[in-house]
Amino acid sequence: MENAEKIMTRKVITCSPAAALLQVQQLMVNNSISRIVVVDENNKPIGIITQKDMINFLVADKSKRGIEEIRAEEAMTKKLTTAARKTPIPKIAETMRRKGISSVIIVNAEGKLEGIVTKTDITAWYSTIRSTYKVQDFMTEKTVTVNPSQSVFLVASLMAEHSISRIVVVTGKENKPAGIITEADMTMMSRLLKPAKILKGKTPLIVKGAIAPPKNVYLLTASDIMTADPVTIGKDANLTDAAQLMAKHKFSGLPVTEKGKLVGIITKSDIIRAAAQQK
Repeated sequence: MENAEKIMTRKVITCSPAAALLQVQQLMVNNSISRIVVVDENNKPIGIITQKDMINFLVADKSKRGIEEIRAEEAMTKKLTTAARKTPIPKIAETMRRKGISSVIIVNAEGKLEGIVTKTDITAWYSTIRSTYKVQDFMTEKTVTVNPSQSVFLVASLMAEHSISRIVVVTGKENKPAGIITEADMTMMSRLLKPAKILKGKTPLIVKGAIAPPKNVYLLTASDIMTADPVTIGKDANLTDAAQLMAKHKFSGLPVTEKGKLVGIITKSDIIRAAAQQK
């Protein structure tokens, strides 16, 4: 059985506990990643901060600090799940499924950082296996959605409330997918979750390449930040096809459609559940 060593990411992006959230955000954006491992001076992992951690913290934080004033250790998750490099991949997947986490940190016998296995790594591995399952076998039918005209603050609160990393934007009575908003989109817009700080300044906002004055922060809607015309997949497609699309396009989830109507969503978490059953 193939093990974590085969698929783990060895070059892990890290930060110190004293790093500002602004620095963490920049590391995520510049490296196209969704989590940063927080390490001590001995390169031992002491926490992890994900896009979801950032969004949840900023939504809940009542202070008037900007993200350049908040330290990584305030928002990071301190309870870490680790494994050795020889751990079988399905066992890693089962750990993720059971604990509801998106990564497992790989450490050596001394507890020092060696690598990380993420849902992305396991999805890429699963995309090489011809599955016996269809998308409908693992998809989530009840999908959290918003309309294009609804506020970005509603989007952020729904993500936090439902502990989800993406929201599908739909139009019409047919619930046709018009766009998708992910944690990555919200992380790039994390300054917007501190509107009091923005309104004090005079620096224009740049949202999806467009310039808006600070006073318009409360007017921003889902359509302003969504990725339009999302890639979708049919519910009768093979689960491997879904994994391949996610791996190819670096997506974390795909709206599932039937005759153009949204009927569910398939995510990397669903691929993890399937991978955990792999023998």
